[in-house]
Amino acid sequence: MNKELQLATGSSYLKAALFIGANIALPHLFHLVPGGGIMFLPIYVFTLCGALCYGWRFGLLTAVMTPLAGYLLFDAPALAMVPDMLLKGAVLSVVAAWLMRKNAEKMLINPLLAVLVSWLLVGLVEWPFMGASYAFQDYVTGLPGMMLMTLAGMVALKLKA
Repeated sequence: MNKELQLATGSSYLKAALFIGANIALPHLFHLVPGGGIMFLPIYVFTLCGALCYGWRFGLLTAVMTPLAGYLLFDAPALAMVPDMLLKGAVLSVVAAWLMRKNAEKMLINPLLAVLVSWLLVGLVEWPFMGASYAFQDYVTGLPGMMLMTLAGMVALKLKA
């Protein structure tokens, strides 16, 4: 049987709703710190954890619904940021799930690879449209967030194992 969480059951939708809710709440906490949102990238933490633990469908659902629901409910993130967040979340969830499928025995390195590879891929896509400084800003300002996501991913995998 496929190890990925199938999104056909009510309990899986409930779990996804909890991850989406946590993905919305966490940025509100981090934005209490000046520059906390840009520095810690909290909207992606549960997207990464969900994709690593439950597969690409779960991660993609979380990645898409989090910024959309956050914008519709709280007007945060700003509408101009939603496409960028959708792209980053979608790429992160697909890359993380793919890495877990290919290297399940390397649970502790997969979150780090997922974050680094995802942000590189998104940067390469954004570069022609936004310029290099915008495309790769997370490697400078978001380094603490990338470390937070990696640590959260490792903890989630350890707890699930």
